[in-house]
Amino acid sequence: MITLRRNDKMEITRFRLYWKAILLSLLLLGAGADSLFGQKVNHRFPREPLLERMTSLAKLTGEMITFDAAATQNVMVQAVDARNFSVKQVLEQSLNQTGYAYQQNGNIITIYKNEKSAPAPKESASSTPQQSGSGGLKGRIVEAETSEPLIGATVRILKTERGTMTDLNGYYSFDNVPAGRHTIEVAYLGYTTQQVNVNISANRTAAHDVVLPVDSKLLDEVVVQGVRRERGSVPHATVGQVTQEIKELKVVASGISSEQISKSADRNAAQAVAKVAGVSIVDDKFVVVRGLNTRYNLTLLNDNLAPATEANSRAFALDLIPSRVIDKIVVYKTASPENQADATGGVVKVYTKDAKAVKHFDLDFQLGYRAGTAFNKNFLTYNGGKFDILGFDDGTRALPSVVPGYGSLVKADLKPSQYAEVFNPTLMYGKKTALPNMQLTLNYYDAWRLFGKTVSSLTSFSYKNDNQKQDIFKQEGTEHSTGGTDKMAWEDKSTNTVQLNLLQNFSVSLNDNNKLFFKNFLLQQGVDAVVDRISRATGIEHLNGEREKDISLTYSQRFLYAGNLGGDHKFVKERHLLQWNLGYNYSRQEIPDQRTIRFKGIAPDRTLGDAELMWWAKGYNPSGSEDLTTKDLELGIISRFWSENSEGVYSASLDYTFKPLTWLSVKTGMFHQWKKRELYRRIYTVGEGHIDPDRPFSDMYLDHHADANIYRFRWSDLPDVWSTDYLNDAYSGLRVWDRTQASDMYVGTEQNNSGYGMLILNPFKWIEISGGVRYEYNRQKIGAAIPKGSNSVPLSNPILVDNPQALWLPSLNLSLKPSDKWVLRAAYGKTVNRTEFREVSPYSELDFANNTIMRGNPGLVSAEVENYDLRLEFYPDINKGDAVSVGVFYKDILHPIERMNESNRVESQFPVISYRNASSAVVKGVEAELRKSLDFIPLALFRNLSVSANVSLIESLAKFDEKESEKDDIVPERPLQGQAPYLVNAGLYYENPGWGTKIGVIYNTSGESIYAAGNAYRYHSHINGPAFRGGLIELPRQLLDISYTQRIGKGLQMKLTVQNLLDEKVEIAEDFNFSNKYEPLHDPVEIETFWDPVAQREAVRYDYGDNIYSSFRPGRYFSLSISYSF
Repeated sequence: MITLRRNDKMEITRFRLYWKAILLSLLLLGAGADSLFGQKVNHRFPREPLLERMTSLAKLTGEMITFDAAATQNVMVQAVDARNFSVKQVLEQSLNQTGYAYQQNGNIITIYKNEKSAPAPKESASSTPQQSGSGGLKGRIVEAETSEPLIGATVRILKTERGTMTDLNGYYSFDNVPAGRHTIEVAYLGYTTQQVNVNISANRTAAHDVVLPVDSKLLDEVVVQGVRRERGSVPHATVGQVTQEIKELKVVASGISSEQISKSADRNAAQAVAKVAGVSIVDDKFVVVRGLNTRYNLTLLNDNLAPATEANSRAFALDLIPSRVIDKIVVYKTASPENQADATGGVVKVYTKDAKAVKHFDLDFQLGYRAGTAFNKNFLTYNGGKFDILGFDDGTRALPSVVPGYGSLVKADLKPSQYAEVFNPTLMYGKKTALPNMQLTLNYYDAWRLFGKTVSSLTSFSYKNDNQKQDIFKQEGTEHSTGGTDKMAWEDKSTNTVQLNLLQNFSVSLNDNNKLFFKNFLLQQGVDAVVDRISRATGIEHLNGEREKDISLTYSQRFLYAGNLGGDHKFVKERHLLQWNLGYNYSRQEIPDQRTIRFKGIAPDRTLGDAELMWWAKGYNPSGSEDLTTKDLELGIISRFWSENSEGVYSASLDYTFKPLTWLSVKTGMFHQWKKRELYRRIYTVGEGHIDPDRPFSDMYLDHHADANIYRFRWSDLPDVWSTDYLNDAYSGLRVWDRTQASDMYVGTEQNNSGYGMLILNPFKWIEISGGVRYEYNRQKIGAAIPKGSNSVPLSNPILVDNPQALWLPSLNLSLKPSDKWVLRAAYGKTVNRTEFREVSPYSELDFANNTIMRGNPGLVSAEVENYDLRLEFYPDINKGDAVSVGVFYKDILHPIERMNESNRVESQFPVISYRNASSAVVKGVEAELRKSLDFIPLALFRNLSVSANVSLIESLAKFDEKESEKDDIVPERPLQGQAPYLVNAGLYYENPGWGTKIGVIYNTSGESIYAAGNAYRYHSHINGPAFRGGLIELPRQLLDISYTQRIGKGLQMKLTVQNLLDEKVEIAEDFNFSNKYEPLHDPVEIETFWDPVAQREAVRYDYGDNIYSSFRPGRYFSLSISYSF
C-alpha cells in the first residue's frame, strides 16, 4: 500500500518487493510544468535514499518518474539546497557519483543504472552476437483497454538475473537467452503483473507481446493527499478478472467483461449480454436466460433493481445502455438468500464503469450504415418538434390545455372548429433521404479533494441518432381462408431513434475500511415512427377485393433515472462488514398525439390512373358496402391518442456479514421496496358529422345533412383535412368525439418487504457450503375499471385487484474444489414469478397504430418454482480467462404465467393478446461453455487466438388441467411459452498486442419459441376451418458479426464492424395447424372427417402447414468508429 501524506515526504508504508526488480511508476498530477527543464524547484532536500529523493521530486513537480524500487532504496544521495533550480539541475546534483543517470522519454523521466556511461534502458539484440545454445527474445508491452504501449515496464526472466525495461514505444528485447522454456514476468505500477511462458530456440529470436490490464485493486489502495494522479488508462473488467470472480462466487453464474465486449461488434448491453452462456435476446432488447421467457428474469443496474421501461411488463430494455459504459455483466443462474427471489431464469447484473482516482478523458465517434436505410430517398417522416433531434418533444404534440388532462374523467366539450384550432394539423407524411446513423460517447474521469478526502468521479455522456426503414409483411391465415377476419398486410415503416445517456458516478474512500458511492444513470429517448400499411382480406378470392390503408404518425418519448447511494464499512479487523444501499428509480413513457388515419380503396388492377389517388376515408355507413359493425365507430376515420405511463420505485437494503471463525461467515440482511405505477390515456376519434355514437345503435343518425365529399375525403385531401373546412360547426363534415373512459387509466402499487439469513461454511479448503432462507412479503394492488360495454356492463365498472403473498424461500449452494483448477457445484433454490401490473389489470386496450387488443386477466396467480443445478467447472489458466464448464439444470414450475394469443377468427376484429396460468411446467436442460486461448498450439498464429463458445440444450413441457382444457379449448400439453430448445454462442478472437490489432468473429442463434401460445383447435362451420388463431412462433435466426479494431496512433483507435452479416429474416409464424411447432405451408392434407352439429353436415379438417405471420429483413449494419483517449 502506498500512502501519500500531507508533508513533502511520501512514505512507502507497505509495498511488496520482488527479489530482483520491480518498476515503481509515480503518477502524480500537479500543476503541470510547461517543460521538464524549465520548471523551477524551491526545496531543501536532505541526505536521503535515492528512492525517497525521486519520490519527493515527483510529488513537487507532478512529473512521472520511473525507477527500480528494489535497487534504489539503499542508494544514498547527497543533500541539495535547491533555490530556483530546474528539474534538470536537481536530477544532475542528486545522481552525481551514485552510478545512476536519467533519461527523458517525452514527459517520462527514467532513472537507470549507468553502465559504461551510456543510457541503456533496454538490452539491445544487436549489441552481442548470438552464442551457441542460446537465442533472443523480444516483444511489446501494451495496456489492455486501448492497446497503448507502456513505457518503462519491467520485464524479467524468472530464475535468472536478466531484466530490462520497455522503451518509448513499449518494446523490450533480450540477447543470449539459454534455449528452452522460460517464464517472463511483466510489471508496471497500476497494472496487473503478468507471467508468460516462452520457448527459446537456439540461434533464433522469439517474439512475445504481453497485454497488461489495469489493476483496480492497486489503484484503490492509493490515497491521494493534496494532489491528483494522472493516468492514460482506466481499470476495466478483463476476461481473466470476470472469470476469477465467477469462480469465487457461491452460485452458478456466467458473465462477460469490458475487455471481451471491446473485441465484439456490440453497440449496447443487449447485444453484449447475448454472448453470455445460456443467454439470448428477444425483440433486440429483452434478456432471456436459459431460454425462459423474459418475465422470469430480473435485471439489476449497479446492484439496484432496474426500472421497468415498458408499459406492459416490468422488463428493462438493455439496448438503452451503450456498450462503451459497461464494465461487466454477470448472470446469476441459481438462487441465493441475499438475492431477490423473483428471478427463476436468472439475475442479470449490469455494472457500468465506475469512478476511479485518475484523470482521464476518452471519446468515441461512430458512423453506421444500415443496408436498405442509409441514403434511402423514401424514408418516411413528418413535421414534428424542433427538439426531436434531442430526443424530446417541444410541446408541439402536447395534450392541448383546453381539453381535460390525464386522469380526468371529464370529457372535452368543444365544437369541431375548436378542435381544428387547438390540435396539431399535421396528418400527412413526407419523404426524405435517410442519413447514416451516428453515436458519440464521452467518458471523463477525475478526482479532487473534499473535506480532506479524495472524491473520484466518472461522467459519461452518450448521444445516438439511429434510422431504420423496414418493409414488413404480415399475414393471418392461409390462402385457403374463407370468410372470417383473416388479413394480410404490407407495411412501410420508418423509425428515427434519438437517445441521450448520462452516467454520473461518485465514490469517496473515507479510509481503508469505509467507502461511499453515489451512482446516477439518466436517459432521454425519443422515437419517431411513420407507418404506411396496406391490407386486404387473406384468401385467393380476395386477391382483387377491397384494400385498406392505415397511416400512423407516432412519437414516443421516455425519461429514465436510476440512482443509488450506498456504502461499505468494515469493522474489527475486517471481521464485520456492513453494506447499505438506498435506491430511487423513476421512468416516464409518453406517446403524445399518435395520429392514425384510415382509408379504403380498390385493387390497383381495377383502377384507372394513379391507384394512390383512389383511397377514400373509411367510416361508418350501414347503408353502403362497408362493415355493418361498430368497429369503425370505435376506431374513427382518424384517431388521436395520448398516453402517459410513469413509475417510481423506492428501495433500501442492508446487508451484514460477520466472520466469527476463519471457516464460518454469518450473513443477514433485509430489502424493502415500494413501487407505484400510473397509466393514463386520452383518446379522440373523428367520424361523420351526422352520426352520434353515444345514441342508441338504431338511432345514432342526427337530423342534419352531412356532405359525403367532406367526410369521405380522399388521400390527396389529407394535408388540408384538419381545418375548419372539414371540421365545421354545422356538422356537415367531420366531428370529434372524446372516447376517454374510466378504463383508460389505472394505478398500481407494489410493496416488497424481505429479509434473509444465511451461513457460509468453509470447513476444509476443498469444500464451501452456502445456504439459508429468504422471507418475502409482497403485496400488489391495482385500481382500474372494466371498459364500458365489455362483459355486458353498460358503464365503466371500477375494480380493485389485491394480491398479497408471503413466502419462505430456502436455497443451498455447495462447491467442491478438489484443486485450484476444479470446481463442482450443486444448488437448490425456491423462487417465485409474480404477476405484473398490466397482466392483472382487468381491462382491454386497443393499440390504435397496430390494431391489436391487449387484455388483462385479474385471475392470474404468481408462479412458484423449485430449481436444481449441477455444474462442473475447469480453469486451466485463470489469468487468461480460460474456463471449461458443463452443467445440467431442472425447474419445476407451479402455475407458470404465459402470454396467450386469444384471437377468434370469426368474432375478433383485431388480434387479442392476454395472459393465463398453466397448471404446471417442467424445464430441463444441459449447458456447456468453453473459453480457451489457443497459444498451446505450437504455431505463431495461434499464440494470438482465443475461442469462446457455449451451447444450451433445453426441453420444456407445460401442462393444463384436463377439465380446464376441455372448458377453455386449451391443449393439455405443449412446450412452455417463450422457451427456446437451444442456444448457441461462439466467437473466435485474434489479438496482436504489438500491432494493436483485435479481430472478433461472433456467431449466435437460438431455437424457435412460442411468442404467444394459442388455444386448441375448434372447428367453425362459417369459415370451414379453425375458430381460433394458432399460437405465434418466433423462428430461429442466425447472426454473424465481425469486428476489427486497430491502434492507429497514441491514444487513437479505429474500429470497423459488420453486424448481421447473414441478414436472415426476422420471422414469426402462425401455428395454423395447431402442432405447437413450425411446419412450412404445403398442399392440403386431410387429417380427419367428423360431423358438424351446427351445419348438420360432414366436415373435413385439413392440415395446410403454418403461415408466416410477420416477416422483415433488418439489414446488414456496418459501422466505423474512432476513439481517442488522453
